[in-house]
Amino acid sequence: MIPLADDWPTLRDRIRAAPSVALFLDYDGTLAPIASHPSRAVLPAKTKHLLAQVAQQPQLRVVIISGRALSDVKRMVGVDGISYVGNHGLELEEPPLRYVHAMARANRPVLRRAIRDLRVVQRQVPGAWVEDKQWTLSLHWRGVPESDRGRVQRLAARVMAPYRRQEQVRLTPGKRVLEVRPPIRWGKGEMVRWLYQRMRATTHATPPLLIYLGDDETDEEAFRTVNAYNGVSIVVGSAPYTSAGRWWLRRPSDVHRFLTRLLRARCQKP
Repeated sequence: MIPLADDWPTLRDRIRAAPSVALFLDYDGTLAPIASHPSRAVLPAKTKHLLAQVAQQPQLRVVIISGRALSDVKRMVGVDGISYVGNHGLELEEPPLRYVHAMARANRPVLRRAIRDLRVVQRQVPGAWVEDKQWTLSLHWRGVPESDRGRVQRLAARVMAPYRRQEQVRLTPGKRVLEVRPPIRWGKGEMVRWLYQRMRATTHATPPLLIYLGDDETDEEAFRTVNAYNGVSIVVGSAPYTSAGRWWLRRPSDVHRFLTRLLRARCQKP
């Protein structure tokens, strides 16, 4: 990975030259700092204001793409004129379009049973808790002491084993969280690809430059999709790690700086 600041002149020239830009942004750990509880991961006011400015630029489309429920991430961001993707790509709001993957709807009864079973872990390990996001579930253990985190994962694996054997769910790990999703290969990467193809089909113009910023394992599939379209994939995190992302920013405050630079580049400012 290349520190983004080291390669900014090259990226700036690409952003300026692109007929249009499609900017995809994860929320937790990317736009907003990671917090002890999802409700505390607040978008800084200055970043919200900047996002609104970016969204007003011609030929620049902003998509917030999160593992949160769509209604939740939309409430946390609160910027009009942009698209929102929730539950790792299973739901989309892009007025007038409102989309929920058919398999997510069909799998809801399975998730209702899985919630009850996962709450066994919640009861046995203080600090662990289950979040029902309608189309997916999250088992969080950020608030669990380090000494008990292995136990959380072992209990979760045992509880979810019957669901996995029957191919009723897909389990994906994140940062101190386990995501329980429908048993389909559909995530952030597939949604980025679908939106990209839709953009091309509706505009019949030169394809947009894709830019994707994310910080977690669930963003890796999106990085690979963006790379396949010769886009800009940016990992956000305290230290670079093995990733499909090709550029690196250290923290959400650096994302704010990048958005400022992107806005200036699209306005043809130095």
